[in-house]
Amino acid sequence: MRILIFGVLALVCQWSTAQSAELTGPGRFCGYSPIIDLLPGEKVTVLEGGIHAGSFRWEGNFGSLDVKGIGWASRPKGRIIHHPGTEYAVFAQRRNEGHYTVAIWNGAHGAAYFQSDKHFSEEQYAAIDRVRLFEEGEQPSNCMLRTSFSLE
Repeated sequence: MRILIFGVLALVCQWSTAQSAELTGPGRFCGYSPIIDLLPGEKVTVLEGGIHAGSFRWEGNFGSLDVKGIGWASRPKGRIIHHPGTEYAVFAQRRNEGHYTVAIWNGAHGAAYFQSDKHFSEEQYAAIDRVRLFEEGEQPSNCMLRTSFSLE
């Protein structure tokens, strides 16, 4: 029985770690929950992946954002603010452990958390406005670049 438990724990640990990979635009990136139409010169570096969520670094003319996408999320904490041009709920910028975080949520189970070392700029908000969300079980279309779940 102990061997079975340790085997399952080892498999879960393998699931929670993805190999780092760089994906460059232009092209549609679909990762965990966020869908981003990457512009020329933008890139995504995959950091971690799991069954319901994962993280990546998104870089472009706006700077760099660390993003955690969740395909089976609950409502993010905080106050919803209105941000023109966004079809999702945008949550007010919060400071957490020395970083600033802005969340978006589709009102159901798709969410993304964007993290920056500095206050968010208008360019970063404009980049976030381009993000769309999908939920676990949905298959977004036209994904040229994507993260994929692997049991290896």
